[in-house]
Amino acid sequence: MLDLRKIGAYISKLRKDQDLTQLELADQLNVSHQAVSKWERGDSLPDIGTLPQFARLFGKTVDDILNAGDNAENREHLHLGTIVEEIAENRPDQVAEMVNTGEMKVEELVEVAPFVKASALHKVTERLDSSVLKLDVIMRLAPFLGTDTLDELVRQAEEGEIVWNVITGLAPFVSSDTLSRLVDKSIDGSLEVHNLVGIAPFLEREHVDRLVQQAEEGSLSWHFVQGLAPFISRETLSRLVDRVADGTIDANRIISLAPFLDSESLEKLISGVEAEHLSPYLLASLAPFVDQGTLSRMVTNLLNKVK
Repeated sequence: MLDLRKIGAYISKLRKDQDLTQLELADQLNVSHQAVSKWERGDSLPDIGTLPQFARLFGKTVDDILNAGDNAENREHLHLGTIVEEIAENRPDQVAEMVNTGEMKVEELVEVAPFVKASALHKVTERLDSSVLKLDVIMRLAPFLGTDTLDELVRQAEEGEIVWNVITGLAPFVSSDTLSRLVDKSIDGSLEVHNLVGIAPFLEREHVDRLVQQAEEGSLSWHFVQGLAPFISRETLSRLVDRVADGTIDANRIISLAPFLDSESLEKLISGVEAEHLSPYLLASLAPFVDQGTLSRMVTNLLNKVK
């Protein structure tokens, strides 16, 4: 991984060796002195168009800059500068060809991705072979690619097994349709609650509701519904309450959803207890979520029935 602080220190050394102020360097590169200050603090790097210009100014290569002056034999990645220069010269096909043939590692493209515009990175990735652009690589490139590009790359790469760490990594960046497709493809016996909960904020309500329906039908464990509770639509929650009230769903299943039920649903359950369709033990579980007046009335009624 690129060490921005180390690169920043190297940039600072090069500038001082030339006896330049940050402002003088900024003027020569046509950037602000604040930008130079950020480079030297390790907060950012020169953009991909400025890096070659910076390197030439100090008689260095882009690889020298990105490796903070380390000797070639100590460098983990040998082609970072080449990638930068080819993209800066609008030659994405050259970068893709070198990755496809194995001349450079795809990990090197991942390394420079944070400093490449999404449009330029797209031009490279669309030319990469599917044998190179695996889902785990797409996941690492995801923060730097546009949604449409990601959706297309995932579609091309998802023929094999989908693992949950990849789905979780892609969740914030792909479209809801693509995410839903990955989830549907991956629901099997290995699915765990935390997997689904981790990506739930990025799923459409309709898909969450569909997962709840699968749990109702028995093809998905009810434990998943408990984890999805904050993301279930009000309509689906209301339907679940109706099914508890008419006896088609075990009342114990609704207890974990109680914090997310509206007053109308809670009242419906309370009425079921009062009418003795539902167990009075349900009242104890619902008590923290029921208004004081209703709770007092219910307790009084139950005590009167006991007498």
